[in-house]
Amino acid sequence: MSESKYIIIGDGAAGATAAENIRDRDDEAEIHVFTDETEPLYNRIMLKTYMKGSLPKQYTRLHDENWYEKRDIELHLNTRVENIDTENKQIEADGTYSYDKCLVATGGSPRKLPQDEGYDNLEYMWTMENAETVKESAEDAEKAAVIGGGLLGIDLAVAYAENDCETYYLIRGDNWWSRGLDEEGAEIIHRKLEELGVNVVTNSALESFETEGDEITAVVDENGERYEVDAVAAAIGQTPNSGIIDVEKNESGMIETDEKLRTSEKDVYAAGNMVEYVSPVFQRKIVNGAWDHSEAMGEFAGRKMTGEKGEFEFVNTYGVGHFNVQFLSIGATFGQSVSKKYSEDEYRRLFFEDDRLVGAVMIGKTDGQEELRKLIKEGSPVENKEELFE
Repeated sequence: MSESKYIIIGDGAAGATAAENIRDRDDEAEIHVFTDETEPLYNRIMLKTYMKGSLPKQYTRLHDENWYEKRDIELHLNTRVENIDTENKQIEADGTYSYDKCLVATGGSPRKLPQDEGYDNLEYMWTMENAETVKESAEDAEKAAVIGGGLLGIDLAVAYAENDCETYYLIRGDNWWSRGLDEEGAEIIHRKLEELGVNVVTNSALESFETEGDEITAVVDENGERYEVDAVAAAIGQTPNSGIIDVEKNESGMIETDEKLRTSEKDVYAAGNMVEYVSPVFQRKIVNGAWDHSEAMGEFAGRKMTGEKGEFEFVNTYGVGHFNVQFLSIGATFGQSVSKKYSEDEYRRLFFEDDRLVGAVMIGKTDGQEELRKLIKEGSPVENKEELFE
């Protein structure tokens, strides 16, 4: 192939995978990867184990700088891209670089609590640097509160509890991850958290902090309940890192793409956990933050940027690995749902749009997961929904 110029902004699962796939398909390409992080690609999924203190940091690494050098990919660490000039097809970073194709895979940053005034003992989690700080906080703290009833919040709660810290996990609604679980399924997760030493507090929205200087000393919820703490961690979502480019975005600021991951600007693609794209599988715009999904987006984007045809058709799987029962979420969690609890530790919830299976959440009973994933991807009508519980 001719010497095409590719710019990739972001060295997460999507960006690094895209660079690898471009190189696999174009020996002569000039490839630049820019990231404002200080280290090459690491496994964000493994950070939850690192925070608990049960995994050395080196085992979270996926690539080192030599990996990029061997593939003739120029990695720009600790380098922030300030602007993408789509008219002249160039970017501004530690210099000016032109491109033939550009991929934006910048992800997001932790959303801050409205009550955050820059407290020294308030932690957020996303990057390796965040994980190192949380790990130190969990090791030093005696009492902590974790805020945020989602998939990342549970990692923070377990990290503190497994470091022998008295941990209160404040969840706004009736149960953890109410988007995917009803109360019956969440009861299993709550019980497993309690077994690990996490005090689960539902219907407990944060109201205010009590402070001394730059430190939070107590958390007060909207019910007036007060929890003395020497550490607080929050996971209430992310804010897209999309300000560097002027393309079509949704109301949350996420970059929008079509089913081929193309943005509204010519030769600019987007991939990763903060991208809203048109899914041929789910027949609507979706956003997905799972690691395997971002990796698949990067692989697909790399192929598209080098001229391959096709649409991004992928069904993700997400797991929580803290418990002695397996938790899996496959696909989406919209539409109508039906659920079944088989035993104390076995549960399944299925999501349908009309008669089409779009998602499944499984606790304990995870057999048949590949068949369910196949059904979701095919989109064929399900005549007997009860069969899927077996």
